[in-house]
Amino acid sequence: MRIHVLLGLGVCLSCLGSVVWFHGSTLERRAHAAGRAAPTPPPLTACEDRDGDGYGRGCGLGPDCNDDDAAIHPGQPEVCNFRDDDCNALVDDSPLCRTPTLSQGTVPVAAGEFIMGSAPGTGAADEYPRHRVWVSGFSLDTFEVTNRRYRACVAAGKCVRPRLVSSHLRNDYFENDAFADYPVIFVDHAQAKAYCEFAGGRLPTESEWEKAARGKSPSIAEFPWGDREPDCSLANMGGKHSCVDDTDRVGRRDAGKSAVGAFDMAGNVWEWVADWYDATYYAKSPPRDPLGPGAGNLHVIRGGCWQSGASSLRVSCRKATLASTFAYNIGVRCAYGKGS
Repeated sequence: MRIHVLLGLGVCLSCLGSVVWFHGSTLERRAHAAGRAAPTPPPLTACEDRDGDGYGRGCGLGPDCNDDDAAIHPGQPEVCNFRDDDCNALVDDSPLCRTPTLSQGTVPVAAGEFIMGSAPGTGAADEYPRHRVWVSGFSLDTFEVTNRRYRACVAAGKCVRPRLVSSHLRNDYFENDAFADYPVIFVDHAQAKAYCEFAGGRLPTESEWEKAARGKSPSIAEFPWGDREPDCSLANMGGKHSCVDDTDRVGRRDAGKSAVGAFDMAGNVWEWVADWYDATYYAKSPPRDPLGPGAGNLHVIRGGCWQSGASSLRVSCRKATLASTFAYNIGVRCAYGKGS
């Protein structure tokens, strides 16, 4: 039995869950224990092809990676549209598509006030009340921490390897140079913290993270890029219009940059922050450089992931998660300079 433990708690619409693979069905095991023959499995269902492209569950042409879009299926030509058109778990892998360079290390976030949280009726209960927060200046990773960067920490003996080296669709991920510039995953809170310390930084606080995503006052933008509804040109997201159903190379979506110039602050992977989680913390948070509760049972992740719909991609969305959680949709981004 192989088990991937993906624990997650919280009030945002989330993309965490438990994924478990069993070898052999419960009926087969019970029948064997009782000395009886296993019951005959039900026949395969008829072809389920919601989008009419000939691919789907039980279909002769094979399964479909996105059965809500007839333009996406195995064998489809890959075009430069920030999506996985041919179901090979890669985005824009045609030689005609531009691959952006990853040159800038950090972006500065100037000291000042910003508006944190959501207005009543537009977010979850733990995002209220909306309030003004002064945040001292700091800098933030332009990109989510990549496999390449995390591998350097492992090689230096300062980081523990991710709990698993695969991703959702790729058995060989962490150590494969083809995915060196993709976000590191399967790291828990302690591993994320250790990496940031190795890099000369720290985990950002919730308020730092949200200010870098939303921008300074008077902005109340819903997403890092503004109020436009997300799509695959803005974020590696999921739902009905899934982009790839896995992680994507960091820095691919220039149009989705945040107000300070940070990439992928919505989608791709959830990002650990330093704070403990308290659903009512905003009602008692200090107005300057809040550090979150002094203790707790859960930490916070931010930003949504490749499985998320629009609700979890909002800059104010908070998700409470056990510190020991490691998952194929959680990574890290570090902060540097002023702060805890």
